[in-house]
Amino acid sequence: MKRLTLLRHAKSSWKQQGLQDIERPLNARGLQDAPLMGRVCEQRLPPPDLVLLSPALRVRETVRLFLEAWGRPDTRQSALDQYYLADPEVWLEAIRSWAGEVDHMILCGHQPGLGHLATWIRQDFDHEMPTTSVVSFLIEDELRRGSGIVDFVACPRDYKQ
Repeated sequence: MKRLTLLRHAKSSWKQQGLQDIERPLNARGLQDAPLMGRVCEQRLPPPDLVLLSPALRVRETVRLFLEAWGRPDTRQSALDQYYLADPEVWLEAIRSWAGEVDHMILCGHQPGLGHLATWIRQDFDHEMPTTSVVSFLIEDELRRGSGIVDFVACPRDYKQ
């Protein structure tokens, strides 16, 4: 059985005028939430073999903080331009291209693409995907529409005092 985990990037800042969307950094809340969710996932999920991520700064920062907190900063990563604001078809092509090489893959990107992908994987998936949320699916054979088993869902508000 394989595992596919979706991670939405942490909360980003809109303060700096003139930045392109892809250049927006994390805000203070995002800087706290990304490592929090890395620690949560360390307790609940097996270590990832690969992270596919959008090249947006807020996504790269999220992944760095998330993996550092998990104790896995050297996890293999691939940030390609086509993953920026990717739709489910782009993610599915990426998943399939790596599927034979990894047991646990994390995708980190943006809404609405990740949410639509989650619904494709499990059609009755009815959870929100707020910033820094995580949903992890078990995939029995090959990834097909509706074939995933939701194994773990979490977001930062579930773990804050």
